[in-house]
Amino acid sequence: MIISNPADIKRILETQKNIAVVGMSPNPDRDSNKVGKYLMEKGYNVIPVNPQVPEIYGRKTYPSILDIPPSIKIDIVDVFRNPEAAKEVAVQASKIHPKVFWLQLGAESDDVIKETQKLGLDVIYGICIMETHKKMDIKVEFVLPN
Repeated sequence: MIISNPADIKRILETQKNIAVVGMSPNPDRDSNKVGKYLMEKGYNVIPVNPQVPEIYGRKTYPSILDIPPSIKIDIVDVFRNPEAAKEVAVQASKIHPKVFWLQLGAESDDVIKETQKLGLDVIYGICIMETHKKMDIKVEFVLPN
């Protein structure tokens, strides 16, 4: 299902705390880094997914979302990859059953969105999770990383 209702998006951001940021860069100039860091600062448990580095901001990174231990229940998979790679991430996400599959700007395409629907994932796309969070003035309790 495509989630676009602002009230539903706000509810998701208020209640879902574990966010896997796929493609999170260690480079502070990259959008994926800025978004991941922002979400950490706002109290979310961010799980960086990047096969190239062992950690980002002191958090262990994982090569893929399938490598994240099952004890860490992923609520949101936030994707910073090109559309072709995002399709593969969608297939992986269908195996861990997140509440939401969030395609950041540039990760979405008609093919990826069709794939998420075929896989039964709830998807948000066309908006930035950080900018959306800022506009909605959402408060979350601090979550200790797993």
